[in-house]
Amino acid sequence: MRHLIIDDGDTDCAGWHVEVRQREQRDQRPFQRTVVFGNGPEVNLRGHGTARQAWSVAIGWAATSADIILPDGSRHPVHGFAL
Repeated sequence: MRHLIIDDGDTDCAGWHVEVRQREQRDQRPFQRTVVFGNGPEVNLRGHGTARQAWSVAIGWAATSADIILPDGSRHPVHGFAL
């Protein structure tokens, strides 16, 4: 399972969603506070490294594209994962 993780202590992702598209389906998923592990950009969900709080949402391996949807309705494409 792929996850999008926002690990910025100043960002409040309450009310943020990700719209994931795979095949002919669209699914909106909310960001949630979760515990992530690691230091700096080396983040994992498996327990390796220092624990800290971050915002995350599952994207999944079958996704062909994804957009972050903010509470004001604006959409921002997710880049940086293999489609």
